[in-house]
Amino acid sequence: MENEFPDQFNINIEDYNYYLPPDRIAQYPLENRDASKLLFCDISKGNIEHYTFKDFPKLVPDNSFIIRNITKVFPARFFLNKPTGGRVEVLLEHPADIKAVPQMLLLQESPQIWTCTVRGKNINPGLILKLENNNLGINLVGQIIDVDKGKREIQFDWQPQSLSFADVLEKIGQIPLPPYIQHKPTELDKNRYQTVFSQVVGSVAAPTAGFHFTPEIIENLKLKGVQFGEITLHIGSGTFVPMKSDNVSEHEMHYEQIVVSRFFIQELINFIENKAGVIIHTGTTTVRTLETIYWFGVKAYLHKLADFNLKQWEWISLQNEADITFLQSLHSLLNYLESNNLEQIIGDTQLFIIPGYKYRTCDGLITNFHLPKSTLLLLVAAFTGKDLYNKIYNEAIENNYRFLSYGDSSFLLKSSQDAR
Repeated sequence: MENEFPDQFNINIEDYNYYLPPDRIAQYPLENRDASKLLFCDISKGNIEHYTFKDFPKLVPDNSFIIRNITKVFPARFFLNKPTGGRVEVLLEHPADIKAVPQMLLLQESPQIWTCTVRGKNINPGLILKLENNNLGINLVGQIIDVDKGKREIQFDWQPQSLSFADVLEKIGQIPLPPYIQHKPTELDKNRYQTVFSQVVGSVAAPTAGFHFTPEIIENLKLKGVQFGEITLHIGSGTFVPMKSDNVSEHEMHYEQIVVSRFFIQELINFIENKAGVIIHTGTTTVRTLETIYWFGVKAYLHKLADFNLKQWEWISLQNEADITFLQSLHSLLNYLESNNLEQIIGDTQLFIIPGYKYRTCDGLITNFHLPKSTLLLLVAAFTGKDLYNKIYNEAIENNYRFLSYGDSSFLLKSSQDAR
């Protein structure tokens, strides 16, 4: 793969570094969701203006189509004990069966096998972990089945067996806050480390760009003729994994599960054909989902769609075979779904968006401010261009914006003449 990586995409991650003062990393949410600062950038003109998120509706062009990720974070972190008494932290990542839908599996009973991140020493296959010293009336046992790339496959058995895994986790689990948030999860986090539109349980990290929306803002947007489309990307802890190589071609991107309905595909086709307005993505997870959908459509167009899986650099070869429009891609994908009697796409994406990538699905992006040298920062820079990305982040630092999950927001929009 690396030997065939085109020279124009060879990027040194140090070129996407900046100094982030530790006190700019927001540790708690603001009292009101829409009180966060909002940096607005007209990408074509390079103009930057400063607002609060309460002003967001007036910045959105009439009759736009806003896509949001309706995944919901579940209490996926808990603690078990080894036979020696040592305490082990367990973070559920995803079902061991990658085709399983987390929301459905969580509603099922014992036993279940999950892929997990485990913090502790000597966590080897065969080890038995137990939930001890609890007054919850639950007996939970986890047996290490396998170890792969630092992750553990664990079979969980519990009593009473009639309880679903969701019931068990509600009693023993914690909301898995990001590693850069230093406090232990509180009741406030249970509410605020979710979007107001979260529905589909399955994430261990939140789509944080959606944190700033309130029911009032959503209603004000609808009054402007804005439509909302809903997709699901279940976010894993891989979103926080730092780049381990200076050259992005050597970084192994994480997979995440996406779920997109045939109804949504048709909605988007109707919107584009009616030339109604711009398409705005709420967050990097929405970008990753829609750009993946585009490439699934390209594969359908080329009669190469064998399964719903996209590898991280697959787009490089695909774009050389067919550079079709987003609308053509959607029609090809819809035809594939209809001919195979499928009502939804359940798939996995490893898509890695870097500067030099050509966006096909996005006219505007709502996103928070990301860590230096991160894959999410590369995704944003690919949308704005490197010079403008530098300007945006310099402005955010100079104007005391709060960064990362509980931080402030940005709205990056192409001018109307650039819109689809």
